[in-house]
Amino acid sequence: VANHLPAPQENRIIKKFSPHPYFDFDVPRNITTRVGQTAFINCRVEQMGDKSVSWIRKRDLHILSAGTAVYTSDERFQVIRSDKAENWTLQIKFAQQRDSGIYECQVNTEPKMSMAFRLNVVEAKAIILGPTDLYVKMGSVVTLTCVISQGPHDLGTIYWYRGSNLVQPIELHPNDPSLAYPHRISVELKWTEALTSRLKILDAKLSDSGNYTCLPTSAEGTSVMVHVINGEHPAAMQRGCATTANRDQHRSVQVLLALLMLLVLAFERWHRTTALDNRAHRGRTAGGSASVRPTIDRTLSQARVITRARPVGTLPGA
Repeated sequence: VANHLPAPQENRIIKKFSPHPYFDFDVPRNITTRVGQTAFINCRVEQMGDKSVSWIRKRDLHILSAGTAVYTSDERFQVIRSDKAENWTLQIKFAQQRDSGIYECQVNTEPKMSMAFRLNVVEAKAIILGPTDLYVKMGSVVTLTCVISQGPHDLGTIYWYRGSNLVQPIELHPNDPSLAYPHRISVELKWTEALTSRLKILDAKLSDSGNYTCLPTSAEGTSVMVHVINGEHPAAMQRGCATTANRDQHRSVQVLLALLMLLVLAFERWHRTTALDNRAHRGRTAGGSASVRPTIDRTLSQARVITRARPVGTLPGA
């Protein structure tokens, strides 16, 4: 019975006394980091002996390193080796989405040993659900929900700011007995398929108005403007804003139409003036020709009368 040990314990004993290198599988092999952060891929090899570790980028089979020597012109890549030579960590500074993919930790045994790691570099952004301008009536409940749908699982926590001031609420947990007597300002943080933080403000006051920012510890933040109003219903205010906007738009259209009409009238006046000028010019030209014609006719008539009255062979002046 003593010879039949549980599989995990038996494996640990065999590995402990194994003369050959072997991988430690108790390390993260699916690593997610945010764009711009430093990514660490940790490969742990036991019983290394005189063997060395290389890192291979799978998509182009590029040998990134052999031992601690790096074979890439990209200075963001570096290999960190622990003092006991068990941990061989590939470090990628200022990680970009193009760095996502499979990386292999390879030991130069015969045959070669390798273990694959997947790196996911994501653009983690926070989103506040709902409109960017929120109108609430004084005395009502304000609920702001901030969600990060993708990103590293070690995002940490989410902080809320009103303007430049940190909102310091009482954090609530689902089984907290104080839920029966809730605080006016509270925050609930939970992990499901995403990291979600819910800021709740009871009995909203005018002083609660302001710009609220959801800021995760390792993701880009986002903001929403909260307007706490006294008297008028938020929907009515929004309708009023919409009516004002429609009125301004209608007024702008009217101004444009008036300008267009002025342009049309000016064009018609110019066209009419040009036509009158042309007609007057043609009239003056025709009148000049008519006054010259009678003079020519009178001269010709007088010449004919003189010719008929003079005898044949008589010289003028004789």
